[in-house]
Order: sequence, then C-alpha cells, then structure tokens
Amino acid sequence: MKSLLYNKKIRRKYKNAKKKYYRIKITEFSLNEILIKIIIIIFLLVIAFQILKRNKKKFLYNNLKIKSSNTKVAMCTIAKKENRYIKYFVEFYKKLGYDHIYFFDNNEPGDESINDLEIVKDGIKEGFITVIDYSAKIPNVVTQSYYDCYEKYNMEYDWISFYDIDEFLMLDPKYSTIQEYLDNPRLNSCELVKINWRVYTDNDQLDYVDASPVDRFPNETNYKTENRHVKSTIRGRLDYKKFKRNYSPHSIYSNISACSSSGKTTGWSYYLYPPDFEGGSLNHYVTKSVREFFYKKYKTKVDTRNISEGTKRYLFNYFFSVNRKTKEKVDIFNEIYKTNYK
Repeated sequence: MKSLLYNKKIRRKYKNAKKKYYRIKITEFSLNEILIKIIIIIFLLVIAFQILKRNKKKFLYNNLKIKSSNTKVAMCTIAKKENRYIKYFVEFYKKLGYDHIYFFDNNEPGDESINDLEIVKDGIKEGFITVIDYSAKIPNVVTQSYYDCYEKYNMEYDWISFYDIDEFLMLDPKYSTIQEYLDNPRLNSCELVKINWRVYTDNDQLDYVDASPVDRFPNETNYKTENRHVKSTIRGRLDYKKFKRNYSPHSIYSNISACSSSGKTTGWSYYLYPPDFEGGSLNHYVTKSVREFFYKKYKTKVDTRNISEGTKRYLFNYFFSVNRKTKEKVDIFNEIYKTNYK
C-alpha cells in the first residue's frame, strides 16, 4: 500500500514538474518573439528616420510649399493662324498651374477668331483666358504684344511668361507646377528667368495630325546650336518705364537681374550657350511637318509668288538642318514651290 502511494506521489510530482517546465518554455518563446518584433520595429524606424533625414527638404518642399503657395503666374502669347494648336497649348499650361493665359489674336480679318474655339470659350467663362484683338498691322508685332501685356497686367501677377504656341515648358521632374518652380529659393534674386530651347524634329511626319506636338514629335534635333535661344519669364510689379525695347521676343534688354533656369546669374542677352537645362527646358516644335512648316512661314495673305531664290534656299537649308532629309520631303518642297511660289 505504501509503495502504491509513493508511486502516486512520484507521478504527481513528475506531472507538476513537466507542466512547470512547459510553462517556462512557452513563456521564454513568447518573450523571444516579442523581443524579435521589438528589434524589427526599431530597425525599421531607424531606416525610416535616415530616409526622412536625407530627403527632409524635398518632403517639406513638395508636400507643404506647393499647397501653401500664393504665387500667381500668367502667360502672354500671340497667335496667328495657329488655332488648331491652341487646344493643346491651353490644356498643357492649365495642367502646369498657370493662373491665366492672355491670347493676343493676330489672325487676319476673315480668319476664324481665337474666341470661336470651344476650349477658349470655356476658358473665358472660367476666368482662365482673355483674348485681345491684335489684328492691326504694326511693326515688331510679337514683341509689341509682349510689352503691351506686361504693361497692362504685370501688377496682377508675381510672374508672367512670354512663350509662343509652339513652345512647351518642361520643368525638372522635381517640380510639378510652375508655382513650385518659381518659388524655388534659388530664384529669389532673379527678376527675369531665361529658359533655353530644346528644338524638336518633324519625326518624319509630312502633314498635320490632330494631336499635341509633345506627343507627335518626341525626337530632339541633332542641330544643337538652336538650343542657345531662350524665352523669358519675368517678375510682375517691376518698373516698366525702365525697360529698354530691343524688339527681341527672347529677352528684355534692361538692367533687371537675369538668371538661367537653375538660378545662375546671367546677362540680358537672348542667347545662353551652353544651355542650362537644370531647372527645365522650353521644348520648341519649330518646324513640325514639312507642310506645316510652310503654313507657318507664310501666314499672311500676301503675294508670295515673287519669293526670292535666296529665301527658298534658306528655308530649304534650315528645314533640313533641323530634320532628316528624305526624297519624299524634298519632293513636297519642290511641289509647294512650283504650285504656290512660281
């Protein structure tokens, strides 16, 4: 009997010891699991902190400054027989963040007015577009429209850009809007920002296609010297009377402080070479297709039958300095000369 009771006590002690052992093991496993999780969380927090530290300025600039920017930017442009491109021009610059576009309508009497375009009608209703009749024959019509635009509207805006219908501003990807770019501290001392051209080819197209030039012509020309040209964005509320009129559409000749797209100090000249593309570029679709090229060059209703051989040679050489020369394009040139200019 005693032996039986003794054996029962031993078995009970063994079971209790076994339970205690497993409880300790489970507790140790739980503690280890928790400790591993804590270590992983700390590790991830350290990595996140390092990323945030390295990109602090970028995060703050992109997520705070854009939203709080009160910078107002307008566009002044003059158009003549370019109505079919205006839709894409408006859509592009509206998306880029421009507050207003002023169109100086230089179409001929009897041509379709810019006011008749649906996108312009909608823009006028929204207060985004203003059209100014500029069909009067005046010398240096492009630059005169720029000066008139600045004189009339500069007090309403922080900056005003002066670009053509075939010029599209491509900012560095770190800037998503024109306000974000112009709020860049590197431009704080600039009164005139000069953006270099990037000239694009005809992409071997022969005639007009109803699509944005940005999509139609993706290939940049090898004729890089054209990229030395610039176009300008100017601060508003400057003393307009101090501007010296040099009648260049590229840059205002004045004693205002000028800089390149990256904020580097430069002179007033309408050339900047080598180009500075750090802040962005002005993609210039200068010729488009061969037929569009002639349509652009001879916009006015004048007798062009007496076009000189020198002018013909210049147009021919210029077009093929920008674009690839093919027999088909040469034949179109000769056909246009023969039909219209003989």
